[in-house]
Amino acid sequence: MVKSHFNIFAILITVFLVSGCGTFKPYAQNPFNPDARIKPISTAESAGGGGRSLAYRATDLGLTAASRPVPGTIPHGAEVGIAAAALLLGGPSGSGIVPDNDNYLLIGMPLTYATDEADAQLKMGALMEKAIIQSLSPEYQTKIEEYDDHHSFSKVLRPRWIRVNGPLCENWSCQVTAPIPTQSAGQWEGEIVKTTNNGREIYWYQNIFREKIGFVKITKEFDKSAIIAGSRHFVEGQELSYFDYAGFYQRVSANLPEWVSLVITRKGDKPYALSQGNQIELHVK
Repeated sequence: MVKSHFNIFAILITVFLVSGCGTFKPYAQNPFNPDARIKPISTAESAGGGGRSLAYRATDLGLTAASRPVPGTIPHGAEVGIAAAALLLGGPSGSGIVPDNDNYLLIGMPLTYATDEADAQLKMGALMEKAIIQSLSPEYQTKIEEYDDHHSFSKVLRPRWIRVNGPLCENWSCQVTAPIPTQSAGQWEGEIVKTTNNGREIYWYQNIFREKIGFVKITKEFDKSAIIAGSRHFVEGQELSYFDYAGFYQRVSANLPEWVSLVITRKGDKPYALSQGNQIELHVK
């Protein structure tokens, strides 16, 4: 068992210093995408799914860990302003859209798990993809979507996401987005760096507040071409009103190693963390 009690505040500062600009989910126009360029709509205006909630990263939210330390999760006694850090790390807020079932991933991968940052990124992506697919089986069917998007100046990006068929997602009408890169696709997702925790180096997501698991109903899917911008495939989606997000996140967490934590910040509920399917209470100050 890996014993790792993170000093989250120190790591967040480190992540802020090393975080850089990049391309994030150019194919996913939904509330789980921090760079989504969609207009917010209310639940009443939504057809077949939950509304896109309006919120601001400047919300005064302080989280502390549960009374006992849990390996791979937020540590006992750590205090950090999650929303304030999100302001620093999250990049431009655009329309200010955040999902009702927001979440983000924290990892503390041991250095022995991978040969370098690139290897860690691919191994973490494979773990995440497998965990998501396992959490949906057998009630849902899944398939991987990959295609080439052509951007300005001849730049080509190959997105990678999971298409879902099943209850509320008939005819393959749902999309799951997550950091699941491979050597040939989605390499900008789930970028990993080394950081130091209590004198021990670990692998850590470079942009932690962008590494989310999104499950949406596809509302619009189309190709768009422009002389300068290139030809790209767009997928717009919204949250599902009757989908059990809490159960889905718990099953995903149960299929991940102990050094992975999934922090849930569901609208209207107290934030909490999941570690190997176990719920860890977070105290809101």
